[in-house]
Amino acid sequence: MSAANRFPAATPLDTSEIDGDGSSPNSRTRSVWLTQLVLAASVVITVLVVQALQPSLFAVWTFSAGVAVIIVLTAVSLIVPWPRVPRSAVILLPFGDLLGIALLAYGSELRFGFFWVFPVIWIATYFSLPSLIVALGLIGVSILVDAALNGPTSSTALRLITVMLSLTFIGMTTHLTARQNNAFKQLLRRQASRLQGTLQRVTGQERRVSQMLNGLDTGIARLSSDGEVLALNDHYVALYAIDREDPKRPGGSVEYATLRGDPLLDGERPFQRAARGEQFEDERVWLYDTSGQWHALSVSTRFLSANTDEGASTLLIVHDVTALIEAERAREQIAAVVSHELRNPLTAVIGHADLLLDDESLSPKAREQIEVIDNAGQRMQTLISEILGSSRAHFREENSTRPADVRRVLEASLESFRPAALGRRVSVRLDAPEVLPIVGDAFRLRQAFDNILSNAIKYTPGGGTVVITATQADGELRVAFADSGIGIPQADIPRIFDAYFRTQAARESSTPGTGLGMGIVRDIITQHGGSLDIESEQGTGTTVTVHLPADTGA
Repeated sequence: MSAANRFPAATPLDTSEIDGDGSSPNSRTRSVWLTQLVLAASVVITVLVVQALQPSLFAVWTFSAGVAVIIVLTAVSLIVPWPRVPRSAVILLPFGDLLGIALLAYGSELRFGFFWVFPVIWIATYFSLPSLIVALGLIGVSILVDAALNGPTSSTALRLITVMLSLTFIGMTTHLTARQNNAFKQLLRRQASRLQGTLQRVTGQERRVSQMLNGLDTGIARLSSDGEVLALNDHYVALYAIDREDPKRPGGSVEYATLRGDPLLDGERPFQRAARGEQFEDERVWLYDTSGQWHALSVSTRFLSANTDEGASTLLIVHDVTALIEAERAREQIAAVVSHELRNPLTAVIGHADLLLDDESLSPKAREQIEVIDNAGQRMQTLISEILGSSRAHFREENSTRPADVRRVLEASLESFRPAALGRRVSVRLDAPEVLPIVGDAFRLRQAFDNILSNAIKYTPGGGTVVITATQADGELRVAFADSGIGIPQADIPRIFDAYFRTQAARESSTPGTGLGMGIVRDIITQHGGSLDIESEQGTGTTVTVHLPADTGA
């Protein structure tokens, strides 16, 4: 296949052809200037040589006219504002040069005909094939006219053929080369346009992906296999208070292994582990941010395989699960509090039911009904124990303060547990002033006293005693629950308030328990501005002392 078939034909005076690279209108001006000035410079040099070697040529009017035509056309090329001139006007310059060179070569046996190469190359490069053919035809006509007017010789035909073949070869070669270059240029422009479109689409997709990632409430960091930061979304940057200029440096937030525990070492931080290529799933980390808030984080990594553009990388995903943990704690608090606090009044119900069943004067119908109550109470106790066993939270609730009488609260608690005490043959005695004023939540204080009294009765063997002593002095109200029960080992006393903790003696006994009661008691007493003391000796008994601020009436 020929070159002409492989590449599209050039169009006359195409902007990209006239303008060179077609980048701006000034390109046309530069192209015209460059081509015309090269010819003018060659003619000027020739004139200087002629002046030195053969000045008689200036007497020949055609030579002088030819030089004048070239000089005038060069001046015109420098003066004319080519960006404002129609594109078709540019071709007048090389055709004018053909005429000027024809005058130079007239009667000189074509010694100056070599200058025809300049306009021929110009036309072949920037104009269409018909324009080149016309130019070659004008050159041939000029040679024939010269031969006819100056008399043909034996070498005239040879010069005509040699010049025409040379110029035709140069013109066609230049024209085909220019067409190839133009075709390549158009191809490159199309490819560049496609690449630009692809780049814009990819950029748009990256922008949309980035907007999506930044809109998530999940922190995301992408790290290369070398530990370099490839991308961070806004939530990650805000959560860790990271400086985007130096993302590898730890941010303002501090990571902890546990809530209020010890800070993680630099090498143990999830970011550093992910940078080393470690893979982990749903690991819990506590973060203390710059505003003084704690965040529970679930941290995981995902391995991203390599592709043609990038190597393998690791995705670090950080979920803030603080709200979930708080919701779970709230649910467990409700389960623990409701279940534990239902147990004490239920004990009173069952205890009184047992006392009624011991009455031999009951009618069969009444006995049957009381047995139903007792059985239902026993079933409810079993359900409560199961709920308490699945609860893992401490009780923390704001108290409602108002004037109250601790004596009345103690009497109510004692009355509710008296049947249970009688059932276990435990003697319970209250020694307190007639009035013990306090500002607090009587309902919550009743819960605390019920828990203490319940433990005292449960862990006191039959025939034992529980003495409740209340005093008021120096603005403090002191309530002591002293029992003669199994006692607590000294090593276990600091752990009494831990959730689910029960001493070995309590676990080995047949008395049921969950280990939540004393933790609830401490929280309630602390919320009232008080404190709790425990003194115990294994096998002798335990004294739980509650210190509360008294109502002085001030």
